[in-house]
Formats: sequence, C-alpha cells, structure tokens
Amino acid sequence: MPGAPPRSPGHRSSSGAGVGRVPADDMMSALLTCLPDPPFSAARGRGTLFCGAAGVEDRISHLPKALLSNIISRLPAKDAARTTTLSTRWRRLWASTPLVLDDADLVVFPKRGGPPRIDWAAVFAAVDRILTSHPGPFRCVHLTVCYMAPHGGALARWLRLLAAKRVEDLVFVSRPFPVHVRLPADVLRISSLRRLYLGFWHLPDLLPGLPRGPEVFPYLQEIGLCHNATRSALSAEVIEHLLQCSPVLEKLAIILNYDGPTHVSVRSRSLRCVVLWMSLARELAVVATPRLERLILWQTIPGYPCELFVTKLKIRNAPDLRVLGYLDPSIHVLEIGNTVIQAGTRMSPANMVPSVKILAVKVRFGIRKEAKMIPTFLKCFPGVETLHVMSDEADEPSGKCNLKFWQEVAPIDCLEACVKKVVFSQFRGKRMELAFLRFVLERAQILEKLVVVLANGDTATEDDETCTKLKALATAKRASESPPTVVIVAREGDSAWCFHRASDLSASDPFDG
Repeated sequence: MPGAPPRSPGHRSSSGAGVGRVPADDMMSALLTCLPDPPFSAARGRGTLFCGAAGVEDRISHLPKALLSNIISRLPAKDAARTTTLSTRWRRLWASTPLVLDDADLVVFPKRGGPPRIDWAAVFAAVDRILTSHPGPFRCVHLTVCYMAPHGGALARWLRLLAAKRVEDLVFVSRPFPVHVRLPADVLRISSLRRLYLGFWHLPDLLPGLPRGPEVFPYLQEIGLCHNATRSALSAEVIEHLLQCSPVLEKLAIILNYDGPTHVSVRSRSLRCVVLWMSLARELAVVATPRLERLILWQTIPGYPCELFVTKLKIRNAPDLRVLGYLDPSIHVLEIGNTVIQAGTRMSPANMVPSVKILAVKVRFGIRKEAKMIPTFLKCFPGVETLHVMSDEADEPSGKCNLKFWQEVAPIDCLEACVKKVVFSQFRGKRMELAFLRFVLERAQILEKLVVVLANGDTATEDDETCTKLKALATAKRASESPPTVVIVAREGDSAWCFHRASDLSASDPFDG
C-alpha cells in the first residue's frame, strides 16, 4: 500500500497462521545462497591481465579477437572496463564483448584485510556508468549489492537499458532489506531474458495495459521469485501472469516467501520443475502441467513455526511427474484427483500417481498420526524406485509406531515390486526409526541398497551405541533374495540438501547429496 511503513522481515499478513521472526541478515544470507552464480566473478578468484610492461613484448594484444573477447568476458567488470585504457583495439574489444556484470565485483576490499568497505553511492554510480556506456549486448547482469531505495528514479531507466541491450541473465535484488522498493513494470519489457531472479521487490500490480501474453518473455526458461510482495503478499495472480507470459519456461522457484502467496495454481505446457523453497502457501495446485518432472517442497524456515501453516498440495494433471518431495505430513495435506489422502485411504487409479520414481518424505516418527501417513503416501505412488526418508524430532511425542504397527501394515506395491534404494537421513538411533528400517528390509523384495545418514555429523564406530543398534538390523528377515548393501554415512552438519541441488535438472536424484 503506497505510503504504508515497510514491512519487517517477521511480519505476517492477515492470512498467516502463527507468528515468527526471521532476522533481516539471515533472510539476506539465505537468499544469496539460492541465487545463481554469474558465469565469471571475482568472488571465484580475481583475474589479472598483463599486457607488457616497459621493455617487455606485449604478446597478449596480438592474440585473435575472439580469444581476447573471451578473456575480457572472464574478468571482473571493473577490470574489464579498465582494458579500454590499454589501446584503441582494447577499447573496441570491450565495447564488442557481451557484458558480464556482477556488482559484487565493484565492492572495494581493504588491502590489509578486514571487512569490505562498501561505498554504496560509488557502487551505484559504477553500475550506472557501465550500463549506460556499454553498447551491449548484455550477457549477464547480477545486481545484489546496490542500494535501490534512494535511487528509485533510476530503476526504470536501468530496466529500459537492459531491455534495449538485450540482457539474457538478470538477477535483480533490492537493498536495503527489508524495505520493499516498487519494481517498475518495465521489467515486463525485457523480452530477451532467459533467466530472471527478483529479490525483495514490491512487484507491479496487474493493472490494465501491462504487457501480457507469450511475446513478453518468449525465451525465458527460469524464474526465481525471492521474498517479493504485491499489495499484501506475493499474489497468485502475479505468478499466473508470469506463467502466461513465458511459453518456454522450464523452472519456477518461489523462495523465502513466507507471507504468501496463499494459493498457487500451476498451469504451463512447458514447465519441468517447480520449487517451493523456504516458503509457505495455503494451497499449491498442479493443475495442467503435461511436462512437469519435478515438484520440490522444502518449507522449513529456521526460526519460523512452519508446523502452524498447513499447505494443501493438489495434484491434478502431471502425467510426467517423476520426482516429488519432501512430503511432510505435519504441514502437507495431499490431494490427488478429487481425493484428500488420509491414513487408510482406499487406493484406486484416480488417487495414485504411478509416474513418480523418486519420492522424499520428512516425518516425525514420534508422532503416531504423522508416521501412520507414510504407508498411505507410499501407496499413492506405486512406481517409486528410490525412497528418501528424513527423520525429524518431535518436541512433544504423541504415540508410537513400534514394530508391531509396521508388521500389521498391508502390502505396499512399490515396496514389494519397485523400490531398489532407500536413503534414511537424520538417523538418531531411536527405536521407532529402527522399527521402520526393519519394516523396509522385511518388505522390499528387490532392495539393492540401504543408506543410513547419521544426524548432526555423528560417527559410527565399531563399538558405539549407534553402530550396535544398526547391526541389530542384520537379524531382520530380508524380503530380497540378495541381501542389500547397507551404507552408514556421517556428514558435517545436518544435511547436504541445498537449493541448487534441489533445482538442478541435470541431477538424476536431487535428494541424493
């Protein structure tokens, strides 16, 4: 709302359930870990260019133009611009090389170490100078450092420059957070984009006259919406509008949006991957997605009571869906077709998704009603070949699913005929966890590999308690004719799971770190 005070990072809209506060620095740090890396950046190692000191033959300048252009494109932006002072040829080379600009490269670091000394005005001026003076095209522009709030008038001009010079890869983050600066609608006029990430903006309202239709983003393949807002929250209408404007979009990521949107309805003929990352929604409906392969859900937000916010996940039409997770019975209500899936739901072709081959679930075994959902979830996906189970601790355990419960579970098609690999992460050696692992070994008839990942980087030595408990599984009656390989893994920290792994379409199993 124009004139309203900026929302704090812990603000909840009236649609929210529960109250949580996430510090602004933590929000920004989390966002930066999710942004794509620029092709070349000083952050990965500073490049240097030596072109002949006095009395030394300058061989670099005699290299072919294409090679020199490639060299310039790999330099930090400020160093690339400095090559224009070397000679007329270098000046022409910089102007003809597609621009790669990362404003993080413009931050000045003290020569004697210490924290970076950021001259916000100088960084903004340098970006403005580069965008204005370089004739284009712009290959990649990542702006995550510039303070946008004091320079609202320049934003529309920047976006027009980016459109005119045909930027392909744009990461545009507003600072200072948590002030949400209004993003000019000119962003919808950059038709050359192939990848777009927007962070901490107040997105333009969908008013009459805004560009719409497939000609808006005819080449856009990936979009990330990171803690953006409209008048109240990131609206479902904005997401639907962006999908309609992107006829070849393959990846949609909603990141750090815990104020909304309340409902997301996904309709796209091209979309292959949807990621809901550290975000909350009342409803996520996969309505018409004939090419969708992956639906990634990670709604854990440190410091935020996510269990108070339930998401209804509707799967309507996703015939190619192969990867799904993490399903979490504490916050997800699954609806397939027109059936709400509950413990003991009777299965039929109408409420099953046989295309799913990799399924990930997160469960608190100490809460009986949640653990009871696992057999039902497995029955919904009869073609699962790889099963990931992440064990979560219950603050207040209620009921137990012991070995007797699992022994009484009715036959599950995927366990008996399809599951070849099970990965159990965050193993703490609890009896309820062991009961589930025994159940898997006794039911999975073609199981080839069982991986147990210890919680919190614990180690398992020959004589410790955890290893002793796992050895007890050797007495389980194996369903498979050939005993599966059991691997025990200890990792630093809680998990190898991260946004880049989750959203990487080249990774055959995004949950397998």
